Amino acid sequence: MLTSKKLTLKPILESSNGLHITIYLVNNNNEVELKSQLREAIDQSYEWLDPVMTVEEKKYFLEPLESLLLNNRIFSQMKGQIGIFRNKDLFRVLNLPVEVSYTCQVATSFHVKPLLKWLQTDQEFLLLGLNKSSTYLYMGSRQSFRLVDSISFLENFDDKTKFSYLNSWIDQITKSTKPKLFIAGEKDFAESFQRSLQYKNTSEEVTISSLDQNNILSICLHIRKILAADSSDLIKKALTEFRFAEEENTGCKNIFQISKAVVQGRVRKLIVTDEISIFGKIDKNTGGISIHPCDLDHEDDDILDDLAQMVLKQGGEVIVASKNEIPKGRSILAILDDEIKDLEKWEEIDKSNKLFEGST
Repeated sequence: MLTSKKLTLKPILESSNGLHITIYLVNNNNEVELKSQLREAIDQSYEWLDPVMTVEEKKYFLEPLESLLLNNRIFSQMKGQIGIFRNKDLFRVLNLPVEVSYTCQVATSFHVKPLLKWLQTDQEFLLLGLNKSSTYLYMGSRQSFRLVDSISFLENFDDKTKFSYLNSWIDQITKSTKPKLFIAGEKDFAESFQRSLQYKNTSEEVTISSLDQNNILSICLHIRKILAADSSDLIKKALTEFRFAEEENTGCKNIFQISKAVVQGRVRKLIVTDEISIFGKIDKNTGGISIHPCDLDHEDDDILDDLAQMVLKQGGEVIVASKNEIPKGRSILAILDDEIKDLEKWEEIDKSNKLFEGST
């Protein structure tokens, strides 16, 4: 079975409670500068952890970061930006093909908006190369391309038998992840198979050529261009959907209302900016939020980041946009499953209950 980036990142995206350190380093291919950033992040982490850990606990918790500082090999291998994630159960160093700003945060969850931007802009895909005697399945992204598996058909297999076998093969390989599938192959055979294909996330475009070493990279580049255009359109489509949602009273742009709706599990799609952080705390029971002018302590986090993580855990969709892509420079928008007036009614009931409780 395939393992996607999303599955690999799941322990980071869904981790909550307890102490979490998130560090993003700007990589300009200068090892001295990288180590300087990491040294600053470690010093900041010691300071943030002072109120809640003993000297020995801090030493143990930050030891992987100190060891990383002495590792000359790992930084020379990193070509993109760098993300570092540490909690009591996990220590990960990731090479990120997206722009980041230097960041060090200690909070009750990881800071994940750059990872969400990565997933959004670097989509994975499958390429199935078909001919009547054999089939090859590749998996790729903006940064990688590799052969996953291949099969050869027996000479007595007719097309119906081959197509049935291929459907079962693809279904087995994609049990845990569903990247978009592209098909390349001889015209009649490839188009016939596509009509019988049971895998849902399939491109309608069939590349009419055999897949071989002479054209495989050009086909891969063509697919990457298609997916890059899809990623660019994703934000535009989400904003258009939000405008329609507003007309139907299911669009919300007030962060306080959005937080309450998220806690109730009523946000279908969230649009957040990756260029603004709003520090504070969320009451996970009521959705009430307190906003602070800066990152005050180890329990403070970027509220936008926390809301994004909560929506993902509930099965909703999160779109990351730059602040100039969101109308009027707003930091967050939400599309709800039901009407905002129901949310406002819920708030009025909540206020009435509190007034009643205060009078008894």
